[in-house]
Amino acid sequence: MKKTFFIIFFSLCLAGFSQKSKKKEDLIDIRKSKCLDKNDISTAEMCNCEIKAREDWDKQLNSSYNLLKAKLSKDAFEILKQSQKQWIIYRDNEFEFISKYYYEVKQGTMWYPVAEGRKTEIVKARTIELKRYYDSIEY
Repeated sequence: MKKTFFIIFFSLCLAGFSQKSKKKEDLIDIRKSKCLDKNDISTAEMCNCEIKAREDWDKQLNSSYNLLKAKLSKDAFEILKQSQKQWIIYRDNEFEFISKYYYEVKQGTMWYPVAEGRKTEIVKARTIELKRYYDSIEY
């Protein structure tokens, strides 16, 4: 009986948690979809849609990071800070590789929005990760 109650309780918490964190995610994705959903959109405009979405994710990432800074103990935040520094190094290296791969290996302007989209997904994933850490503190 206790196991069943725990499983149900955990499932409800997880469902509520994922719905709460999904709302802000959806707003950025919806804006990006609207931006991309134009007739005769140019490759440059597609890239700009991705770049704007990435900037929005980055703002959300910084917001979540600062919220965590305010809630975590000094020791826990120092570990997060080191982790974030390492993630920035990873991000920058990955962005450089993505640019080289899609602009030089794949070649052709059709790959530019794909490259920008990959970069956006990297920032989005980290943002969601930090937001989940913060949301789990609140529950």
